[in-house]
Amino acid sequence: MSVHGFLRSVHTVLRTVRLTVQRAAGVVLCGPVLVIGVLAADAVIVPDSATVAADSADARGFFGLPAPAVLQDAAPGEPLATREVPVALGARAAGPVLTLPLTATQVQYRTTDAQGRPTAAVTTVLRLPGGGNGTAVMYASYYDSLDPADSPSRAIAGMPVADASTISGELALVAPLLASGTTVILPDIQGERGIFAVGEEYGHITLDALRATARTSGSGYTGQTPTVLAGYSGGAIAAAWAGSLAADYAPEVASSIVGVAQGGLMVTPEHNLDYVAESPTWSAVAGMAFLGMARAYGVDLDPYLTAHGRQVLGGLDGVIIGDAKHRFDHLRWDELFRPEFPGPDSVPAIRRILDATDLSRRPAPDYPQLIVQGTGGVEDGTPDSPTLGGGDGVMLTRDVRGWARRLCGAGAPVDYREVGAAHGPAGGQWAREAATWIRDALSGAAVSDNTYENI
Repeated sequence: MSVHGFLRSVHTVLRTVRLTVQRAAGVVLCGPVLVIGVLAADAVIVPDSATVAADSADARGFFGLPAPAVLQDAAPGEPLATREVPVALGARAAGPVLTLPLTATQVQYRTTDAQGRPTAAVTTVLRLPGGGNGTAVMYASYYDSLDPADSPSRAIAGMPVADASTISGELALVAPLLASGTTVILPDIQGERGIFAVGEEYGHITLDALRATARTSGSGYTGQTPTVLAGYSGGAIAAAWAGSLAADYAPEVASSIVGVAQGGLMVTPEHNLDYVAESPTWSAVAGMAFLGMARAYGVDLDPYLTAHGRQVLGGLDGVIIGDAKHRFDHLRWDELFRPEFPGPDSVPAIRRILDATDLSRRPAPDYPQLIVQGTGGVEDGTPDSPTLGGGDGVMLTRDVRGWARRLCGAGAPVDYREVGAAHGPAGGQWAREAATWIRDALSGAAVSDNTYENI
């Protein structure tokens, strides 16, 4: 298969998904879609029966958690199961599956949850046949779902997911990397338990994906392969936390990391929950975060919730972020939690969760960094906070600047850029900036560096 043929197939997938979304909802995909233009059709249309086959009991079994004894005996990053699958894109609604002329290796591996317990996750390894160029990118998807059934590995294998268009757009972003010979490692950063916004577990899953890929024959990654960690929004949480945790949690792959390219980053969740609470666009994200964090840390929120809070969180359980947008005019703490619990400090379990998920409390690594942060949140319906300032509608500029300054203080070359756009459009700008930055980082070229005073 030629590089040109591969790219033409990706273009067709993107065109089809874009037209489908436009017709269905009047939404135009932006950002990663702009990385590659649309060319002639090469993709294969697979009948609906292929979706059924991909979602067979055997396929579901690949993602199921192994027995506790198996996990206990395995080392972090140890492969537990491996399979080869054709790259396809499935949709939850009945319809065809688009396939690409590319085979992916999927690896289930042992990792560590937020409470330090052994668990399992799956990563997809994408690589053109015939050898690579000796570089790798760990790309963390922003699929942002409380349902593990929406994971990128399932989507890529043609299984039905809530939002195949997100994964198709992300394939567009990594297609030029694949075409150049770079191995792309794409872990399911939210694991198999429906967690959300849990940086430490995202980081463990990401680093153990590198370990597992290094132990998988023919993957193109050795553990010493120059690697960039990349992701936007939820994916940025994984990339940033993996960079912070690498030296202590996975030192055998830490030395392979040559940069971290992130955008739309959540630094201090407690601040984000307060910021989005007043947003008619994004306030439901607060409910998703409380659900996903509580699940990760084994906290029962029910004793603290109002009747309305129980109804809200119950309605959000299992949703994907696109379906949560615009659900509420606002979603404040005192609407979710009973009056005798006036804030996080009044619930020790919630205080522990918020502290544990705060990136600003973790070590700042010295890897080169690209950070892109939007500042157009007001345009997206999120008012500036009188105490926390503004951001892109979800992520706070002040917090991201603070993390960038800490990275500078740790000796990291930091390319920090602010763009006057809301969270979604800023993702498109991040994708364009990241394409060049990642190429330079993998080639060993010097990357741009802001001084502390300019951030």
